Amino acid sequence: MKVFLRTNSPSHFLHGDWNTGGSCNSTTPLSSGSEVFGDHSGDLPAEYAVTGTRVKLLDITSISQLRSEAHVADHTLNSQSVKYDCSHWCLPGIPDTWNEILFAQI
Repeated sequence: MKVFLRTNSPSHFLHGDWNTGGSCNSTTPLSSGSEVFGDHSGDLPAEYAVTGTRVKLLDITSISQLRSEAHVADHTLNSQSVKYDCSHWCLPGIPDTWNEILFAQI
């Protein structure tokens, strides 16, 4: 049996959070670089949680940060406009890469 823990999708709001006036209106792919460097996850609490266990970390945080423009931006929920939802990514896109990482680990 294999057990995996996927790290969190990154939040990339500027000037506040989603509910405090923050914005996430990136339109340029790879605007924060084109590579992920480092020996540590972009989600350190998740990395620490699996350290010393047999749980495999699927680290999607840093690679997803490179594509901050690839998620749903403005949408309507219950007649209210909701801005910049960084947790719902467009398909096809970043979630496909998450699946490729999982398949490579299996």
